[in-house]
Amino acid sequence: MSGSIPYTNEQLLTRIDYLEENRRFVQNVLEMALSLVDFQENILNSYGPETILEETEKRIRYLIPFDANALYIVNQDSGDFQLAVCNPPEMRAVLAADVEDVIEKGFFAWAIRERRGISVASRDRSKRLVLHVIATHSRVRGMFVGQMDNTRQQIPDTALTLLSIILLNTANALESLEFYRMLRHQKTTLERQVEERTQALAESERQMQQVLKLQAIGTLAGGIAHDFNNILFPIIGYTEISMDDVAEDSPIRRNLEEILKAANRARELVQQILTFSRQNGRERKPIRVQVIVKEALRLLRASIPKTIDIHVDIEDRCNAIMGDPTQIHQVIMNLCTNAYQAMQETGGTLEVRLVETHIGYEETVKRIGIKMGPHLHLTVKDEGVGMEPSVLHRIFEPYYTTKEPGKGTGLGLSVIHGIVKNHGGFITVESTPGKGSTFHVYLPTLEDVEAEIEEAASAAKSGGSERILLVDDEMQIVDMEKHMLEKLGYRVTTRTSSLEALETFVGQPDQFDLVITDMTMPHMSGDHLARRIWDIRPGIPVILCTGYNEMMSEDKAMAMGIRKFILKPIDKDELAVAIRSALNSSPTPYLVPRREPAPPASPMA
Repeated sequence: MSGSIPYTNEQLLTRIDYLEENRRFVQNVLEMALSLVDFQENILNSYGPETILEETEKRIRYLIPFDANALYIVNQDSGDFQLAVCNPPEMRAVLAADVEDVIEKGFFAWAIRERRGISVASRDRSKRLVLHVIATHSRVRGMFVGQMDNTRQQIPDTALTLLSIILLNTANALESLEFYRMLRHQKTTLERQVEERTQALAESERQMQQVLKLQAIGTLAGGIAHDFNNILFPIIGYTEISMDDVAEDSPIRRNLEEILKAANRARELVQQILTFSRQNGRERKPIRVQVIVKEALRLLRASIPKTIDIHVDIEDRCNAIMGDPTQIHQVIMNLCTNAYQAMQETGGTLEVRLVETHIGYEETVKRIGIKMGPHLHLTVKDEGVGMEPSVLHRIFEPYYTTKEPGKGTGLGLSVIHGIVKNHGGFITVESTPGKGSTFHVYLPTLEDVEAEIEEAASAAKSGGSERILLVDDEMQIVDMEKHMLEKLGYRVTTRTSSLEALETFVGQPDQFDLVITDMTMPHMSGDHLARRIWDIRPGIPVILCTGYNEMMSEDKAMAMGIRKFILKPIDKDELAVAIRSALNSSPTPYLVPRREPAPPASPMA
């Protein structure tokens, strides 16, 4: 063929080798391009960054014939490069030494700035190293290090471009894996929180149902308490009056004593019902619970069988609480009594522990009406028979008991529940059949308050000669109280209407030294009558009596200027003490309503 330069055999073989090499490269590139579509999805299904880097190294080795490959990954906490993959493995030490050298010379930093492959000499200058950063647009994820063979000093631009694509895809996969793990962690955390909150809401709903049930029973109890106490009051009063008129050795007196005992038991039963419904209106003051616990355990030790050991752990430095010492004593005695009764047959250990703890937000979410802040934590634990879950849900209900007939009223734990709630705290219980029960009582504390346990005041049981205006809408109670007060020496004027009582006082405001009035009366309640009386004569002592009234408590009564707040029924000695205390105490000037001065008379009048 004219004009053509014939190839020699050697040139032809060289040309064939070149074309064959390019064919293989193009085929590899096409296969690589097709595999890149599924690359990220495949490596996201792997187990971790190392697996992603191993997959990357396989593709690079398939595309470009390096003598050795190494992939470094960045520790996101420290920022250091850590060797993750090396192939062949026996080159690990050699490549690690070369990498230390190029890092020291700043070539890693150069590759990071260039964001493309660069070629540098190895430490002994016998080989060429290709460095290429593994990075997304926002963050460096690692570094590729490839050692070329002796016949190559550089790689084609097309191969370098594909290397860049592979490594960019690798960086994106590493970042996606991190985000995926973070989202999966957040999803797990969110699912756990949702489950916890769902359980908390379910528990709150159960607690709310329990609260509503107790409130309904409490409302019923409060509704009958006033009438029931008004019935008990004359029974107790007339019985005491009759006992004074009967000889000590008379059989009639013994009968009257039994009547009085029964009436007092009925009075205590009403008080327990009102305590359970948190409506008993008892006075509270700063007290040290640790003192009460020790005293209760001393009393309890004598009645507990020797087969039961008592282990006590009390922190003496616990802060005081605002409470009623008698009721707190009742809580401790009741819980400890229930505990040792559960171990009567088997014996065991009764553990009583008192520490100070802090109630955080999470606990307030789980339970209704709980306050955050410092609390006393009283624990009473036994090793007795335990309780089934069906029993646990009902133990605080009134009149529910697992004891045999005649061995309890069923009010014990419901009263304890009411006392604890009335003190702003809460009570929980854990129990396993055959393994015992643990009661936890939490009571909010006061900080930096000096409190001591005071003995009950023992005022003299004496009477007097003062003039008393007695007001109650129950004629039977008025007659009984009048008789009782006159036997104590007082001069008594009675009224069964609050309006008549006010009219009497208006006509003779200086003829009385004390006013005793019922709280719940038609037309005008006792507290309003007291205010009208103070408008006429500020400072006159007033005693307010009530069988039950949800609108009035001892704190409210004292705040408005009432000298004594009495819960019916009351016996003769208690009434005598209350009257002397009211007459002998001084009014609180800033609480007594003041009368506005009359305007000056006009000269033309």
